[in-house]
Amino acid sequence: MVLYRPLASLGIGAATVDTQLADSQASAGGEVKGKIVIKGGNVPQQIDHIYLYLVIQYLKNGKKTSHTLEKYQLAQPFVIEPNEKREIPFQIRLPLSTPLSTGSYPIYLKTGLDIKHAIDPSDTDKIEVFPHPLVQKLLKQIEDAQFILYRIYNEYDPTLKAQPFAQIYEFRPTGKYHGYLDVLKVNFHMNETHLVMNIELIRSTQSYMTTMEWQYQGTHQAVYVDNHQTLTDPMDKVQQILTQRLDNQPMRGLLP
Repeated sequence: MVLYRPLASLGIGAATVDTQLADSQASAGGEVKGKIVIKGGNVPQQIDHIYLYLVIQYLKNGKKTSHTLEKYQLAQPFVIEPNEKREIPFQIRLPLSTPLSTGSYPIYLKTGLDIKHAIDPSDTDKIEVFPHPLVQKLLKQIEDAQFILYRIYNEYDPTLKAQPFAQIYEFRPTGKYHGYLDVLKVNFHMNETHLVMNIELIRSTQSYMTTMEWQYQGTHQAVYVDNHQTLTDPMDKVQQILTQRLDNQPMRGLLP
């Protein structure tokens, strides 16, 4: 026992942790369920905290940076006895701001045990995150307007307060829009009551911006385009914005 304790402090013969997810797929704002399986080592150890970290990546100065989007505390302090197996079920909700996971920008749930005077054991599990259903509907409107999605990336944005990055969806025009427009960029910001959609139209060296804000919760739902309220259905409004003929004033006619 005298030997086991210093070895456990180095991680040898110490407690281990394994996160088992009921389903590794979820939408932004959706729930993730599972259980944390902890196995005791050779000596009793005090587990002060169990955390789940929602970890994403974004591009900053040409390099990928990891960022903890959310931290969840799952259990109160307890002692794990030698060779004891303890299962702790959990159910967490992903933030509405959780980006879509991609091959280039994966999303992980990292589990950590906080053990004093010891190397903290951890476990990492990849999860697949889809856009919120409302965001999916808006993306579908863009595709229906003859645009094809060809790139998604998370980009550092120091102007944002809630989080340090924005997820950018890049589209290219097809059909009758080919040649009028080079790139269409879209990003979304969502909370419990509002969904903001920023649209950037790029043609050659020119860039045109417009913003649609949708108050999707509450008794009086409203849609604003560049701070002007419109009574148009938000899905129809996106179609209207994107189907304007791109001429020298491509943003003409977007306001109500």
